[in-house]
Amino acid sequence: MIQTMLRNYKNGPVSVSFKMPQDMKPYNIIDNDDEAEVNMYGEIVSEIPTDWWGDRIEGMYIILADFLNDMEQLKSKAKVTFHINSPGGEVFAGVSIYNRIREFKGVVSTVVDGLAASAASIIAQGGTKGHRKVCNGSLTMIHGASSFMFGHYNVNELKDSIAKLNAIDKSLADIYASCTGLDLEKIKNMMTKTTWMSAQDAIENGFADEIVDMGQPVTMSINKNRDIMIVNGVPMSVKGFMNIPDYIQVYEEVIARKQPDVIKKAQTGGGKHMTLEELIKQEPELVDQIRNTAIQSTQTDMQQAISVAVNDELNRLKSIDEIAGKIVDKSLIEKAKYGEVKMSAADLALEALKSQKDFGQTFLDNMKEDIQNSGVIKIEPAPTGNLSAEEQAKKDIMDGAALIAGIVLENK
Repeated sequence: MIQTMLRNYKNGPVSVSFKMPQDMKPYNIIDNDDEAEVNMYGEIVSEIPTDWWGDRIEGMYIILADFLNDMEQLKSKAKVTFHINSPGGEVFAGVSIYNRIREFKGVVSTVVDGLAASAASIIAQGGTKGHRKVCNGSLTMIHGASSFMFGHYNVNELKDSIAKLNAIDKSLADIYASCTGLDLEKIKNMMTKTTWMSAQDAIENGFADEIVDMGQPVTMSINKNRDIMIVNGVPMSVKGFMNIPDYIQVYEEVIARKQPDVIKKAQTGGGKHMTLEELIKQEPELVDQIRNTAIQSTQTDMQQAISVAVNDELNRLKSIDEIAGKIVDKSLIEKAKYGEVKMSAADLALEALKSQKDFGQTFLDNMKEDIQNSGVIKIEPAPTGNLSAEEQAKKDIMDGAALIAGIVLENK
């Protein structure tokens, strides 16, 4: 029994697991009446790749059945534009998409936004003649098909696999030759050695009809292991690709720093409690950070407290000034503002009312004593007008009382 594992016949990279941004999709369709745009950013597969244990390999995948199903709504459009930024994928999936695009009734434009490698370069040839475009700075790559095999094989079985690969390569070469006008042997040579083409190279070799500017420059970088490339912000696997251009810039991979043990223990609940001395000895930088944070917090709280106190004092003095004009005893105002026990405006008002009441009572008592000492009570009033002596005396008393009351009211 032959043990074999073929990850299908590939015309693209070996899948490498990596996390994708949550808001990024492998493809999307923008439908606008009789026109549409399709953005293809993922690896083209017939099914989601899995590892040895059957777990999904993380990445962005354009699944053939789903994609072809979505293409049905576009086949009668007057114009459809495919924006391609993909490392390729399974050869049969790529050819299937190419054939479906060729069946569209309207004008089909293909635009290589960044990378159209292996199977994705086949899809790029699906555009209507004269409408195959490449962005300045983009790359197009063609190579021969390959397969991943694991197990025990005899000569005939290996020959059979080679025959299938040769048949696939011939089919791909026929597509490239018919779309580019190049000689079939030249195409085969380009595929055998793996050929990377700049935008201008793609034009000169017939893989594109026009170089376009999409308004933003194409950006490319690759990791040190040269198995993950980031093109226009989209990470993609390029593992297994040959002759990747050396001029593509290598990006620095971010490696998470090891957390101090004390932080790990705090996160997981920990089993040992440190003394302050142990913490200072084992984690001096952490202690300094905590100390500086505490000092900054204290200084901030102190500044806030001072600001609040100053504002409160200014508001207190302002409130006293607002009622000062109605206070008779000016010394009371100074006492309220600057005395040992500072008063609020409300406290000052209460003190003023009490003081002025005492002042009025003292005034009345003094008036009474002055009247008694003057002997005016013993003087008989002389009658005036038509009033009798008794009536005149009563009137004089009432007038005097009114005068005294008026003086008191005026001072209140």
